Amino acid sequence: MTTSERRDAAGQRTLWNAASLMALGVVWTGASAQPPQDAEALANSKRCSACHTVEETLLGPPYRAIAARHVAERELNIEVLARKIVHGGGGNWGVVPMVPNEHVTLDEARAIAAWILSLND
Repeated sequence: MTTSERRDAAGQRTLWNAASLMALGVVWTGASAQPPQDAEALANSKRCSACHTVEETLLGPPYRAIAARHVAERELNIEVLARKIVHGGGGNWGVVPMVPNEHVTLDEARAIAAWILSLND
């Protein structure tokens, strides 16, 4: 099960995973997803390419590796990944944490996450 960690404004650590998101009723239906080519352009315009590419490891893992790791429970993992894009995360791919991306809204992050997870279709 995918678990993510973040810290709130007071520095308190919170953990959440796909099951806890589902229990809270936080499930994305994909209704507002952009077509994959638009989401790729969106990811590039939101500076994701500073750390990620489709095939190669930079500071972060390649998008295809992310898609492969999150192949199970795809709809829930769209929400998990979207929240990591917006809020950041750490410990899942080594010692370099993913910093929060203040340039991305949650809906944009959902479209980007859906595109990333579609790469291994």
